[in-house]
Amino acid sequence: MNTNLFYGTRSNVVEVVDIEREIASWMRHYRQYVVVFRSDDYLPAVKLGLSAYLRGQSFDDCLEELEKSYLRVRGESRLDWYEALPVARASWTRLAEQQSGGAAGRQPELCGLGNAA
Repeated sequence: MNTNLFYGTRSNVVEVVDIEREIASWMRHYRQYVVVFRSDDYLPAVKLGLSAYLRGQSFDDCLEELEKSYLRVRGESRLDWYEALPVARASWTRLAEQQSGGAAGRQPELCGLGNAA
């Protein structure tokens, strides 16, 4: 098994996600959104969204749990929960769209944060 691939279950379907590729995509594009943060500031929120998706959770159904998790895993990130929330949602949504064939090759988007470029 490729150690870069993670397996999640959604319904009866097993999905394979290359987490390192997803994180690399975010790290390549994050500066377009909010230039005052470093890529390391985004990383905990990105991972949280990816993890929620792989566990088969609806993003909106697990907001309270995600907030508690973020407060535990944010480390040195300068994003508070309200700044991290759209990042986590966007990473969850990107995977959902990719798995449904809706966003192949599209750059990450942070809903509500605008485009800083």
